[in-house]
Amino acid sequence: MYSNLLEYYDELFPVEKTRLDFIESTIAYYQKERNIKDMPKILDLGCATGTTTIQLMRRGMDVVGIDNNAQMIQSATRRNPEPKTNARFFLMDIADMGKYFPKNSFDAVLCLGNTMVHLDSSEKIEQLLNAVQGVLKPGGTFIFQLINYEMILSEHVTNLPAIETTRSSFFRKYTNISEQNITFETSVTSSKGQTVFSDSVSLFPLKSKELLHMLGTSGFHNEMLYSDFNKSPFDPSGLAIVGTAVKA
Repeated sequence: MYSNLLEYYDELFPVEKTRLDFIESTIAYYQKERNIKDMPKILDLGCATGTTTIQLMRRGMDVVGIDNNAQMIQSATRRNPEPKTNARFFLMDIADMGKYFPKNSFDAVLCLGNTMVHLDSSEKIEQLLNAVQGVLKPGGTFIFQLINYEMILSEHVTNLPAIETTRSSFFRKYTNISEQNITFETSVTSSKGQTVFSDSVSLFPLKSKELLHMLGTSGFHNEMLYSDFNKSPFDPSGLAIVGTAVKA
């Protein structure tokens, strides 16, 4: 799916200033709490084409982006400005981060764009959270974003809003919905309505209450949930979850 999406990815998912501001202000707050004045070191899980990673680098951060899609990483590496910058990209499965990065390496770890639920079970997500906790420095911040699957399941939502650009439309729907698995079906059509491609991927419908419990058992505290990057209070009937948690 994501190789097919590569040509359209940046126009379908542009980097919002609100996202960058949220990340920067959250990291700055906890850096101040820890009395740290050094350049923050960030790990971006599922970095895709690297747009968020590079924008954070331009805001004065040292950022590592990882993704398990080779074409996405190639795209991110190509767009990385020369000479060499404080942004680096590696082809890596997010579940393997603990094998390659030392403990207490990062001031913040990002897992945005519904990346987390591509792991296919609660056990694997809990393993991921344990790995995130391991690579974070004490007092470091985990920043995450995902769909509110509690609402999806309770309201039996099958279609998400289409994303429209000047040259394409991105359609998204859920099928085979259950407590343990959801099929995410997508298609891109041209401005003339012709189907460019369609594909599907299996997701694990992680609920907010389950996520909060996992964060607690993985050694996080001060968990905060919002509905968007503007820090709107979390709405259980809304579509999105944006959250932060701190390594104890």
